Amino acid sequence: MSNPAHVLLIGLPGSGKTTFLAALWHVLEERSSTTSLKLTGLSVDRTYLNQIAEEWRACSQVQRTNLQTEEMVVLHVDGDELGAFDLTVPDLSGEAFEQQLTERKTSAHHDELVQRATGVILFVHPDVQKGTQLTQARRLEATIGGDTQEGEGADGNASAILPWSIEKVPTQVKLIELLQFLLERAPRKVRVAMVVSAWDLVESLGVTPHEYVSREMPMLRQFLDSNSDLLEHAVFGVSAQGGSIPADKTALLAIDALERIQVCQGDEDSHDITKPIAWLLEKR
Repeated sequence: MSNPAHVLLIGLPGSGKTTFLAALWHVLEERSSTTSLKLTGLSVDRTYLNQIAEEWRACSQVQRTNLQTEEMVVLHVDGDELGAFDLTVPDLSGEAFEQQLTERKTSAHHDELVQRATGVILFVHPDVQKGTQLTQARRLEATIGGDTQEGEGADGNASAILPWSIEKVPTQVKLIELLQFLLERAPRKVRVAMVVSAWDLVESLGVTPHEYVSREMPMLRQFLDSNSDLLEHAVFGVSAQGGSIPADKTALLAIDALERIQVCQGDEDSHDITKPIAWLLEKR
């Protein structure tokens, strides 16, 4: 084996990390599809991986990782032009990353993982149900109202000033904070594969993943571009499940599990969920 590779999955709660890992394990174990990485062995108990993969195959809601159930997965893989290597993929809780934002600190364990990381996959869920920037702006305009006086709501009544909470911080600001934590502690230039999960929710917009991030999260896009000396990045659209659960469950179960996976990079579409990891390791 060559030197081990350590891929760190980061993202907020519900951003798709565990679902991605479940689909990845199914694909690698199945070994029947054309992928950039091939499984040659496993260094840990398969129980956890088999559990989340079974939930994924059944189109059930894959249970999110919490602070008490964080897992460390070590896979022996062989990659196109990458050779054979050990791939360590920790499945960390989104709540742990949210705690970094609220408490302004991280655990020694997480810091050690950052120090060892060969590359990082940053997950963001499009959450289109909450609307785009334009719909949010219109909603804010309607709430404020053109004739509203300072301290008044849209109905003319005095509006209470609600206390600050982490929920009020825009997603792209949270992600920038997570990246800043990462860059402060990383001992070398970092490769970041940004994954827009649940890509099936936004692919109808007719934009590439890179264009989607530029349009919907311009502040994050600017941060990534302006820190090119500290990080190198690529953007992927990944639908690990292929649709919404439970709304699309019946239709999804009628499709071969491997065919449900959608991966988009630029104008190129495939079913190869190993692509973001393979990209991270190209210059290892």
